[in-house]
Amino acid sequence: MELEAGLTVITGETGAGKSILVDALSLLAGGRGSVELVREGAARLTVAGEFEADAAVRRILSEAGLPAGATLFLRREFSPDGKGRVFVEDEPASVRTLTKIGERLVVIHGQSSERELVDPGAPLELLDAFARNEAERGATAEAARRWRDARAALESLEASRRDRGARLEMLDYQVREIREAAPDQKEEEDLLIQRERLVHADRVRSAAQAALSALSEAEGSAADRLGEAARAFGALASIDPRENARVEEIEDVKRRVADLAAAARDAAGSMDGDLDLLTRIESRLEKLSRLKRKYGGTLAEIRTLGEGLAAEREELSNLEDALGRRQKEEEEARSRYREAAAALSDRRRAAAGKFSAAVEKELRALAMEKARFQAVLDPAPEEAPSPSGLESVSFLFAPNPGENARPIEKIASGGELSRLQLAIQSVAAARPGGGERTLVFDEVDSGIGGRTAEVVGRKLKALAARGQVLCVTHVPQIAAVADRHFRAEKGQARGR
Repeated sequence: MELEAGLTVITGETGAGKSILVDALSLLAGGRGSVELVREGAARLTVAGEFEADAAVRRILSEAGLPAGATLFLRREFSPDGKGRVFVEDEPASVRTLTKIGERLVVIHGQSSERELVDPGAPLELLDAFARNEAERGATAEAARRWRDARAALESLEASRRDRGARLEMLDYQVREIREAAPDQKEEEDLLIQRERLVHADRVRSAAQAALSALSEAEGSAADRLGEAARAFGALASIDPRENARVEEIEDVKRRVADLAAAARDAAGSMDGDLDLLTRIESRLEKLSRLKRKYGGTLAEIRTLGEGLAAEREELSNLEDALGRRQKEEEEARSRYREAAAALSDRRRAAAGKFSAAVEKELRALAMEKARFQAVLDPAPEEAPSPSGLESVSFLFAPNPGENARPIEKIASGGELSRLQLAIQSVAAARPGGGERTLVFDEVDSGIGGRTAEVVGRKLKALAARGQVLCVTHVPQIAAVADRHFRAEKGQARGR
């Protein structure tokens, strides 16, 4: 099926299989699968789909070592023996990776597929989208990273105080060992070449002597023939001055041949099979090799490591001064985090009431006139520098009068969840990174009809104008506004 952009509707009789497509998309998004899904008598169940991949998806793919292009082909298989496999761009992947990707590709709202509203991080993201907090959220996340790094550095230094003597002794040894070895990437490369020449001294000498003979020492060598050519061009130039340029060119060629001959002579003369030199080179290379085995990486990386160890030794040698600097850095980072997070909190508090009121307005239009909705900010533990700020957000919901508002997952039915999600998406549809996701609504029309169904249809159509929406429905008012319409039918073939 090519779903394309806009609103796609699937209709059909009850039991015809409309929700099979929703279930398939759920599996591709990392949803739970089971052996029971495999048709009786079939070798396996296969679900496959191709998606457009935004920057966030491509980043997840790259981090997982998977191909990251503009489009993404996903495949999931289940066999009757209970084994399941995941493929991303035809390469094996884990269900965890698929779930991380799926969260950025598909959001499913329905009686049995609802995930997003009960995801602990989703309400915060939705509120931030409504408040246009992208810049403040980014600044808070960066400040949190810097505070964590500063705190980790301080804790590491404080831990070093306990075994300072042993650590200093180890650092002294390592820094001295690396400095005495004087690792140099260029030196190693030169030594490897020099060793090869010495090991194959006879072949080098023979080749160099052959080159020398052809260039200048043998009868009829290149130098002899070039001399003849130079004299011939000289004779031509005495008749036609325009040939003087050729004389200069051939003189230049003679000089280049003479240089090549000198190089060949040097190569032949230097290959004296010096066993002492070969021994010294082998010894030096073995020393550098031991250093790489011990510390890992290239010689250039080991040199950098030595500089870092020397800096750590210097810091430990002046531990109290270093602790003072680290404490100051940690305090400054913590202060900057609190400042950034407080600015984000102010915007969230200012937006929470407006967000709640806007969702309640949408719910009234969706035939939930008495429903109450509230976005509540809950303080987060301050000791943890959270990239999302100083609070979490929970959505409280009361579908009927006289009921206390409670967390959505504890009170809302499937149909209510679907309409509530439609209301929230209508209010916060432009959240960061959300525009590329496919929104799937299953049974959003549960218990509605008439003018309410028309409102639901208009809202789905408005959401679809910003991306891709798939809706399973029984209601003609919703089906009528679709950009494309598929019908699910169930028939019988070969006794099944």
